[in-house]
Amino acid sequence: MAPVKKESTDISIREGNRVADSLITNLTKAGEQTTKRLQGSVALDIHIEKHSDVDVLIIATGSIFVATPSVCAYPPKTDPRAMLNIIRDIREKSEDILQRNFYAADVNCSGAKSISIENGSLARKVDIVPAFWYDSIEYQNQRQECFRGIEIYDKTEQTLIRNYPFKHIQNVNLKDVRYVGNLKRVIRLLKNIIADLPDDKKRVAKRLTSYDIAAIAYHMNERLYTQPYFQLSLVESARYHLELLCLVEEYRNSLSVPDGTRKIFDHSNKVEALELLKDECTELAQAIYRDLAPFSTNYDPSVVTNKALTL
Repeated sequence: MAPVKKESTDISIREGNRVADSLITNLTKAGEQTTKRLQGSVALDIHIEKHSDVDVLIIATGSIFVATPSVCAYPPKTDPRAMLNIIRDIREKSEDILQRNFYAADVNCSGAKSISIENGSLARKVDIVPAFWYDSIEYQNQRQECFRGIEIYDKTEQTLIRNYPFKHIQNVNLKDVRYVGNLKRVIRLLKNIIADLPDDKKRVAKRLTSYDIAAIAYHMNERLYTQPYFQLSLVESARYHLELLCLVEEYRNSLSVPDGTRKIFDHSNKVEALELLKDECTELAQAIYRDLAPFSTNYDPSVVTNKALTL
């Protein structure tokens, strides 16, 4: 449940910036104006050692989507290309540039939303995600980036997908502060459980994305609260919450991701992944219980929740 060491996180951020800066420099030479933003697990400090990629948005700045009726004046754009053509061009140029600039690395251009690059001189896997800005009405009024959306380019479907990664980051951070760091502890716990699974189970569990895992833990609310010396109780709290989600379909289907753009369980195959994760978390809680009460036969959650640890 502990965060990755700062030195390791710094390497992840450095490598993400190195790839993005190299790409942006060459995109500028190719006539494309872009900027970068870190998103995802590393940006939230919920990444786990050896299993989390570095997600970097490469955002076109020459044109933006504006929610209407707009509440402020926007300068006219002179790029004659349609928006979808602009982002398609940026994606294609990015694929070419990354393969040339990082020729010793493995550059995977098959992803619908991202270009993945790893190995070679890179110490971390980096995912490059081309996108546009989307200026929501709330952003236009307040000019705070947490309210600014993005339109991610889907290469396979030739469409744009809107979300609010900075609102997601803000909401998770605020709730984590409210529960003294326990939200992020539970997210890391669940992600590590999945990372440690054998490949056959992992394929099923990964139907729940890192985004979904964060959202599941986000809705634990008061179950995230515990005294500092009783953080072991978070294992039981997570187990209980996962069991509740499995048992109560109406509750499960009511929950949205932290930025409010979609339901967590927006596909039926995620329920099987949830049940697997619940079983693995239950097995972990029971293993802890057996260590604490080796002569007991029936699982007693209070033994886990009431065990004080020296931090």
